Amino acid sequence: MPPVASPTATSSPATAPAEPLAPAQPQSSPLELLLKYDKPVPRYTSYPTAAAFSPAVGAGDLAAQLAQPGSEPLSLYVHVPFCRHACWYCGCNRVTTQLGSKVVAPYLAALAKELELISAVLPQRRRLAQLHWGGGTPNYLSAEEQTILWGLIAEHFDLEPDLEASIEVNPEFLSRDAAMHLRQLGFNRISFGIQDANPEVQRAVNRVVPVEQLRRAMEWLREAAFESVNVDLICGLPLQTPERFRSTLELVRELRPDRISLFSFAYLPEQLPLQRKIAAADLPTQRQRLAMLDDANQLLCAAGYDAIGMDHYALAGDSLAIAAREKRLHRNFQGYTTGGELDLLGVGPTAISQFPHLFSQNQRDLKAYYGALEQGQLPVERGLVVRDPAVLERRALIKEVMCHFQVDLDLARFATEWQDLQALEADGLVRLEREGERGRVEVTSQGRWLIRTVASVFDPEQRQRASGSRLV
Repeated sequence: MPPVASPTATSSPATAPAEPLAPAQPQSSPLELLLKYDKPVPRYTSYPTAAAFSPAVGAGDLAAQLAQPGSEPLSLYVHVPFCRHACWYCGCNRVTTQLGSKVVAPYLAALAKELELISAVLPQRRRLAQLHWGGGTPNYLSAEEQTILWGLIAEHFDLEPDLEASIEVNPEFLSRDAAMHLRQLGFNRISFGIQDANPEVQRAVNRVVPVEQLRRAMEWLREAAFESVNVDLICGLPLQTPERFRSTLELVRELRPDRISLFSFAYLPEQLPLQRKIAAADLPTQRQRLAMLDDANQLLCAAGYDAIGMDHYALAGDSLAIAAREKRLHRNFQGYTTGGELDLLGVGPTAISQFPHLFSQNQRDLKAYYGALEQGQLPVERGLVVRDPAVLERRALIKEVMCHFQVDLDLARFATEWQDLQALEADGLVRLEREGERGRVEVTSQGRWLIRTVASVFDPEQRQRASGSRLV
């Protein structure tokens, strides 16, 4: 859920005097606006979104992309799907198992094969500027297995001296030795999920991590001298109340991570069977969720955090906050990033690769992923080729809205969108300025709650059929 206010929202003045359209004063409360606009909307980690991916794009398309000469460094995402137990809110691709090395060993062998296939089509050895291990639970791997995986990557890529290497961990299974090992391997950024610190809420989603373990985890990560520590929070979980969530926020303020990701829980039991273990009656009301999000925004901003994009907070000195202030923020399948200009290569089941004209997603089923590799094929299941200049232009517009909360338009070509934006202006969600055939859109503080709605104005598919997750 987007923040209400952010220092990154400040826009540069127009280069010439412009006639602002007379803004209508919003008559509705934030809750009333959320109710009015509460329909499924994509999170726009890409445009077109993954819903447009097709099996018509396959291994050959990715191989052709990788075969193109390139000297720029890459961003590499490694998906580690294994979890010891399932968190009932989760929508990630995962394999729940207690078998440990019995499942990890063949998985590492498969990753080695995938990296070999990638290296075979690359015309030259490439450098990595960014590396991210996600999941699943990457610290499901033992220290020895982590070392093997790091070595596989270093075998196929040159790691830049200032490599930004990040990993997601479950604090329940973190120890001091494990934290030190990850830092010694080369990780300098780390993220762990708190979600909610209240024991009853934790039991309601099958993810119980005592507060003292969360405190110890942060102490170990600070002792290991990670450059940036992120924590994840989720608003809208079962049995959450504004009072309980306030206690979680107080804990976060005490821990003082460098970054905070504050997500709004998407309850989709029809699509995600695991969520059927959560009773709809236990979920907080929309009014309660809004109160929690507003409370979080006020508390975190007062504690020295900048509100970044639609769901992130960062201390002013963190690279994400700096990128936001300098208008260098990007958005991809990993969320907000400072390295969005880099081509993203994903390995492992369900991993997505992202290039200017190509999206490709690996097989989502682990057996299918193994099967493709056994046949000597890149394990691509589906994807999308995007070369239409009009679609690429809309991608750029959506990115500007999602990352920088403003965008300039050619009104001759975006007359329909400008008309839709005037309706949003009437509700106080945007400010519009027009100068001849050029228009400028600036998202207001009120509009930050509905940033996905503003971005969807530039998405013709949303005009025809709403899809994605609900706002609250």
